[in-house]
Amino acid sequence: MESRFHFAIRRCFFHLLASVVIAVIIAAFVYFFLYPTPYQYVLSISSIFFVLLAVDVVCGPLMTLLISNPKKSKKETILDFSLVGILQIAALIYGLHFIWLGRPVVLAFEIDRIAVITANEIEKDKLHESGIGIQSIPWHGVIKVNTRRAKNSDEMFESIDMEAAGISPGGRPGWWLPWDSAKSAMSERAKPVADLLQRRPQDADVLKTAIKKTGFDIAQLRYLPLTSSKTTEWIVLLDTQLNIVGYAPVDGF
Repeated sequence: MESRFHFAIRRCFFHLLASVVIAVIIAAFVYFFLYPTPYQYVLSISSIFFVLLAVDVVCGPLMTLLISNPKKSKKETILDFSLVGILQIAALIYGLHFIWLGRPVVLAFEIDRIAVITANEIEKDKLHESGIGIQSIPWHGVIKVNTRRAKNSDEMFESIDMEAAGISPGGRPGWWLPWDSAKSAMSERAKPVADLLQRRPQDADVLKTAIKKTGFDIAQLRYLPLTSSKTTEWIVLLDTQLNIVGYAPVDGF
């Protein structure tokens, strides 16, 4: 009869292989569907996601290694692996649930910046107040919106309180306006990328790489800060029509 050690190692290897394949599929879903570039960086998803995968990929095969025994009956073996599988799947679903709730859903122009708003930062009970006909947040991709200013002092103080609580104007559907209505203010606030290149020579390589990817000459590009609840050290690159054509990990303030 095969020794317990070799039996357990073999089962552990196949479990590890299956876990890695599943992890790769899930990573592709998260990085290409939920958090395409630059959102995985702007929202700092990688550290959380890789901890989730590491725990799931390691713990499942490790439990298999500990419980595998050739002396167990077929019924006992099936029960053991069923329990391990259920625990592993439950942990994965739990982690993915939070990743799903934190996905980017809105790109909002807010006075002098463009903010990335996640699903859990939206006042979902106020979606019916949206002035752009949005009744639900998207499952994939982002909605581009402009945000209005406070109508009076009461709204202004309320907005300050809500921002202190982590809810910016971009997370308030009642403050949304059509994206095209932001173009005039964006034109006033956007600055030449050439100026940023001179001001931040330490980021020259990063900026030049981002500029090259846009396919535009530097003289045709302007920028606005790109912010999220996780970082303020990104920018969006805009063409002459104020369309977003690129991103760069540079502090735009």
